[in-house]
Amino acid sequence: QKYFSYFKGDKDSTDIVAILNLNGPIISEPPNFNNYNIFQNLEVIYPSLINEYLIELEKNNVKGIIISINSPGGGVSATQKIYNLIKVFKEKNDIPIYFHTKDIMTSGSYWVALSGDKIFADYGSIIGSIGVRGPNWLYYNSPTLLSEGLLGKSVESKNGLKLFSNTAGIYKDIFNPFREPTKEEINKLQIMVDDIYNHFVNLVSINRKIENRIITDEIGAMVFNSKRAKLNYLIDDEKNIEEIIELISKQLKLENKKILINSYNNNIHKQIYN
Repeated sequence: QKYFSYFKGDKDSTDIVAILNLNGPIISEPPNFNNYNIFQNLEVIYPSLINEYLIELEKNNVKGIIISINSPGGGVSATQKIYNLIKVFKEKNDIPIYFHTKDIMTSGSYWVALSGDKIFADYGSIIGSIGVRGPNWLYYNSPTLLSEGLLGKSVESKNGLKLFSNTAGIYKDIFNPFREPTKEEINKLQIMVDDIYNHFVNLVSINRKIENRIITDEIGAMVFNSKRAKLNYLIDDEKNIEEIIELISKQLKLENKKILINSYNNNIHKQIYN
C-alpha cells in the first residue's frame, strides 16, 4: 500500500479502522519543491492528496475512519473541496467518520471536520474561529520613496509619488497600494467575504445543531479550549485517540479489529499522540 500501513490490532482481521493524520495548513496544491530537500517533509493538506487517501481506504474496505487533524485552516476553495470529498465518501460507503484534534482545529480545519459524524478533541486543544478573513488592502499614504535593503522594503514620503498604469475594466486595479479604496469597493469585497461566512455559519448550524444567531452573536470567530468548545457544542467530547478508537469500534461492534494508519512522505507515523 502507498499511504497506509498496519498500526496495531489483529493483522488478519478484515474489520479495519483507519486513522488518517492531517497536519499543516490547507492549500490548493503544494508548490513543486522536488529539487529542494528542505521542503520534502513539509506537511500541508490539499484536496488531491485527500482524494488519494480516500481511494486507498475504499480499496481496503474500511469499516470506519478517524481523521486526526491539526491545522489552523487555510484557503476557502481547498477547504470546501476537502469537505465535499469526505462528505461524499462517507455517504457513498455508509461508514462513520470521526474527527479529532490533539492540538488545533480552527477556521478551515473546523470547516472540514463538519463533514464527519462526530468531533472530539484532546484536553487543552484549541477549536473554533468560525469566521472568514478577506485579503488586506494596504496602501501607501503619500509615499515618495520605495527602497529595498537587508531589512526589507522601506517607504519614505515628501512630495508624493505618482503611479501610472494601463488597465481596462472597472476595478481591474483593485488592491492598488498607491490609492485608497473607495467605499463601493470596500462594500463589494465585504459582500464577497459575507457570502463565504454565511455558508460557513450554515454548515456549522446544520451539522452541529446550533442556531445561526448563537453562532454569529455569541460564538463568533473566537477560539476556545476543549472544555469551552464542548460547552458551546462545537465538539462532542474531550477524548484522546485511544478513547476514540474504542468508541468507534463499539459503535461498529468490532471485536478483532485491525488499525491502519497513514504515512506521510513514506515515513510511517507510529506515534500519533504525545
